[in-house]
Amino acid sequence: MKLIRSLGTLDVILLNVTAIIGLRWISLAAASGNTSLILWFAALVFFFLPQAFAVMELTTRYPGEGGIYIWVKKAFGESHGFLAGWCFWTSNLVYFPNLLVYIAGISVFSLGEQYHSLGENRIYILIFSLSALWLVMFFNIIGLKLGKWINNLGGLSTWITGTILILLGFISVTRYGLSQPITPDSFITGIFSLDKLSFWAAMCFGFSGLELASVIAGEVKNPRRTIPRAAVFSGVIIAAIYILGTLAVIVSIPKGEISIISGFLQGIAAICARLNLGWMTNMVAILITIGGIGGLMAWFTAAARMPFMAGVDDYLPAKFKEIHPRYGSPYVTIIVQAAIASVFILMSFIGATVEEAYLVLLDTTLLVYFVPYVYMFAAYLVLRKRESSSTDVLTVPKSKCMAKIMGISGLLTTLIAMLLSLLPTSGIENVILYELKVAGGFLMFLVSGWLIYHLKKDKRG
Repeated sequence: MKLIRSLGTLDVILLNVTAIIGLRWISLAAASGNTSLILWFAALVFFFLPQAFAVMELTTRYPGEGGIYIWVKKAFGESHGFLAGWCFWTSNLVYFPNLLVYIAGISVFSLGEQYHSLGENRIYILIFSLSALWLVMFFNIIGLKLGKWINNLGGLSTWITGTILILLGFISVTRYGLSQPITPDSFITGIFSLDKLSFWAAMCFGFSGLELASVIAGEVKNPRRTIPRAAVFSGVIIAAIYILGTLAVIVSIPKGEISIISGFLQGIAAICARLNLGWMTNMVAILITIGGIGGLMAWFTAAARMPFMAGVDDYLPAKFKEIHPRYGSPYVTIIVQAAIASVFILMSFIGATVEEAYLVLLDTTLLVYFVPYVYMFAAYLVLRKRESSSTDVLTVPKSKCMAKIMGISGLLTTLIAMLLSLLPTSGIENVILYELKVAGGFLMFLVSGWLIYHLKKDKRG
């Protein structure tokens, strides 16, 4: 039984949109002031474009299921391929609960003001999180022919929400003028401070995720053609929503009133209040919730393919490579992944001590998540230099020198982001202990992946 190719170009465009766009980044960026617009452009040039070029070329070079897993294996060998896939998978396992808590918190705004307090209700958050996770698991099991509509609805909802914000910002400015003065100096003031650089690194990874479609390339129709085309179209949409959405909030809401706590919805609500369109806030909350669940579906789907591919290569139990006889999905890895993510969700609700440990683990996984990107950019550089290009391979950019510059740019940006993620957040009392926990956790993920690979390799003889 083979995987079923269910995703066309529009499906992959919407998958990229729902997976990559994190609407809360817009509020965080706007709260940082006008410099955030320059930082968005810098993230676009130094990270997003290199990522797009790497994904398009590597996908056309090796368009099979697994994406980064295959690319790294071809460039550096099986052990590195396994480690890249392992880091991609395990980082997502802790990301799922974090994303679900955010979606649950937003969802209460769609129910009306009298239900807003549910956002602080642990039982509601727990029930919502587990229900959404298991819903996504169910649609993954029955296959992407039907499950893709969760991604598509999520992508459309995110697209519509971003467009609404941009239009509201334009209307607000034309009616009431700028909410705050915009001068040339305001775009560069303090732009090289540690806080701004740290936030820029985070913004770069607000752009991450174009590799997801390549991870599930075995379920994409004509991936050599579909994935690069979708990357171009979705890339334009993503960049426009991030940059123009941030600008819309900046020009519509005074800087002191932009909340980094209430998130993206606060920006929409504030603009709607000025325009006497308060009713729109509930509708937007529904769209953001649907978009969040679509994003969860996209990341869940891609992450499940990593243990599946490792199972195919016999580095994980044989069960992991089983495909459902009716639905053509890697159902065993999907169920295992949902079970582990459910445990992480439950852990975050047990008690204060466990919750603190969970937060440390969450910070650690940010480092782990960056590892596949280091590998991806390195593979892009190595394979471009080492292998000849056939007519099927889309070499972007065509110039070897420019390709090298793009690969190095993406690689350096990733490494810088990893270093900046080690910086402790404000409120950490024992910095040394914090660093030891994060660094130790990071090494734990790497060593565990290395051990699993080598133990299985030794058994294979």
